[in-house]
Amino acid sequence: MTALSMRFVAALAAAGALFGGMVLVLSASGRHETSTTTLFSGTVGVLYLVAGSIAHWRQPDNRTGLLMVLVGFGWFAEDLQVAVDPLTHTIGLLLRSASTGLLLHLVLAFPTGELRSRIDRVVVMIGYVAVFGLVPLSTVAFPTVTENLLLIWEVYWVRDVISTVQAVVSAMVVIVLAVRWITASRPARRVLAPVVLTGLLGSVQSLLGPILNTSLISDIGHAAVLMLPLAFLAGVWRIRLGRTNVADLLVKLPRSAPTELQNLLAKALGDPSLRVAYYREDNGDYVDLEGQPLTIPPDQSVSVVVREGRQVAALLHDPALREDRHVLEAVKSAAALELDNQRLAAEVRAQLVEVRASRARIVAAGDEQRRRVERDLHDGAQQQLVTVALLLKLARQRLDDLPSQDDKLADYLTRSADGLTEALRELRELARGIHPAVLSEAGLGAALRALAARSPQPVEVCVAALPKLPPPVEATAYYVAAEALTNALKHAQAKTIRVTVLCADSSLSLEVVDDGIGGASLEAGTGLLGLQDRAFALDGQLTVRSDANGTTVQVVLPLEYE
Repeated sequence: MTALSMRFVAALAAAGALFGGMVLVLSASGRHETSTTTLFSGTVGVLYLVAGSIAHWRQPDNRTGLLMVLVGFGWFAEDLQVAVDPLTHTIGLLLRSASTGLLLHLVLAFPTGELRSRIDRVVVMIGYVAVFGLVPLSTVAFPTVTENLLLIWEVYWVRDVISTVQAVVSAMVVIVLAVRWITASRPARRVLAPVVLTGLLGSVQSLLGPILNTSLISDIGHAAVLMLPLAFLAGVWRIRLGRTNVADLLVKLPRSAPTELQNLLAKALGDPSLRVAYYREDNGDYVDLEGQPLTIPPDQSVSVVVREGRQVAALLHDPALREDRHVLEAVKSAAALELDNQRLAAEVRAQLVEVRASRARIVAAGDEQRRRVERDLHDGAQQQLVTVALLLKLARQRLDDLPSQDDKLADYLTRSADGLTEALRELRELARGIHPAVLSEAGLGAALRALAARSPQPVEVCVAALPKLPPPVEATAYYVAAEALTNALKHAQAKTIRVTVLCADSSLSLEVVDDGIGGASLEAGTGLLGLQDRAFALDGQLTVRSDANGTTVQVVLPLEYE
């Protein structure tokens, strides 16, 4: 809002105070046992005027402050009906429920000053129609002790009609507030607590007042009206104390581990859902402490943290924390330095995450190229060689059918066919080494059994039931097994080899154990170094242990990797 509206609300509050003083003077002589005392009426009205002025000063764009000031006006206007002067008394009868409609609007619009849903607007509209329409119209049939200048005829059931309308509106308010409380988050409940309690107490008084008509019910209604401005002023005081408490708490930040910062901020603001998002200026996005990209949930608000003119982070928190704006700003200010320091660490981690992701993409692209080369060899060169081999066999058969045979030519054809058969066998082995077709077609278990079947030494393969594995994980496990088998047979002179594969804790574990010469497999197995980098690219780990009893090669690969 503009400065003019700030002056307008301040002037309105001042006018309300003058109006209240005049009303208290005019109504003082008419006070009786069943009415409120002059002290109580003056206290309640002034509290609403003061609380409304403070609320508007703290949040000029929020209508809550203006509504509080208007409730104070309405509260004083209702006291006019206590006056003994007939004209003043009659004006008071017309406005005898003025604060009720405004208070209903305030309760349902708190804390944003806006009515959130259609049901809220319907309830408020019914309340205003009843307070400023039905109640004034009923004055013509409303007999009172002091002369009612607008009285035309006495109809006592009009009071029952008004009481019924009040009961219906009160029941609707109870339902709306109950639903709002149940669905609210913990920070939102902390803000809503005084308003919900005020609304519930006021609704109870409206529902039970016409039925019981006791002083206790009347006192409950008065307590409800008094509670809201007191709760608001107490909240302002709590916020100021909270700034000191937050500052004391944030002294712990430099001495705390980086992972504790988010928990400390969440505790300081009383919001367990709070998350810290670190800003990356080069990318224009947010990451968490681990460097993982962050998306902002639609049900959370974003408060940007700025240090020396630069955005360093953002706090993702419950929208209700914006009602404690002073505490939120204190937290952001005190934590800016530490958040800036941790932002640098988060950027480094984000770069590491990107490097891992890049390496994983390289591994996946390499595997895809292997599969493509294997398919090209199988579907292209291998098929052509098979065709040539068949032609050579047909030529040899045709030569045998001729009357006169050329033994030398027959020998050439036989040797060519045998050489071509050997070339095909080597080509198949080459294609299998590049990427075994059985791995893509039948999975890791079948590929390992095929690998064991070609071994000159016994190889025991133990494969547990495996889920559908990501292709890079499956390929990496196979190549580790193939390299370990090659080293065990070629360098360690192993007699028995055991391959064990199992899945546990969302990861795949493959272990190759041989009884060969300790260390020989490790010294000669330079291919394991490349496979170790491949495992790291998938966030996995490859370890080699060797002693006098043999060598154990183990690779653990997560099924979900960055």
